[in-house]
Amino acid sequence: MKKKLSILLLSILLCFSSLWAADSKGNRKSQTARLGIKSGVHLMYLVTSPFLLEFPGQDWTFGIVYGSGDLDVTTTTTTSSSTTSKTETWNLSTAELTGRYYIGNSFNIPFGIAMYNIRKDDWKFLGTTWELDYKITQLNIGIGNEWTYDWGGYLGVDWFQGGAKLNDKITVTLKDGTETTAAKTSAEKESTDINAFGGAFIVSFGFGF
Repeated sequence: MKKKLSILLLSILLCFSSLWAADSKGNRKSQTARLGIKSGVHLMYLVTSPFLLEFPGQDWTFGIVYGSGDLDVTTTTTTSSSTTSKTETWNLSTAELTGRYYIGNSFNIPFGIAMYNIRKDDWKFLGTTWELDYKITQLNIGIGNEWTYDWGGYLGVDWFQGGAKLNDKITVTLKDGTETTAAKTSAEKESTDINAFGGAFIVSFGFGF
């Protein structure tokens, strides 16, 4: 929670300092590399808060993104006599190769190849325990603005980002119990129902040198 508040507060401060980013194009050109962090209204970024290493330029920026984190999912079951809750923890990781093409000073088209991983080591179903490992590769593209400040900092806001699934793979491994066709089918369906990830108001910020 503190990490999310820090991201929000720093983003607000950078927004109010826009007078230092009058020449974002020139400021980008003067930098060799920059480090940052990424979050926003996007499941993978919100959970994994990935770090960025980027190589900025006047018209193009390229970079790599990586992060991981845990997502707690609580389900509630209600019967006539009682209500029970169960919390399951899923591990998510983000890895991306990214690029930006700038149209003018700050407006840009962000794009990239993303490799997302969703994993659970102890998914239980009908007395059996499974290890689920789901990998998805997708193409991302969006629209955004990015301001690079005279003092070296930068703030990017991708107003919208869409995704198109290129491929995915599910690995299901029995850890405990007797394997049945019904149990394995259910375990596989638990992951393969996932669609390509998209989001909005994706914020990245950091410092270049």
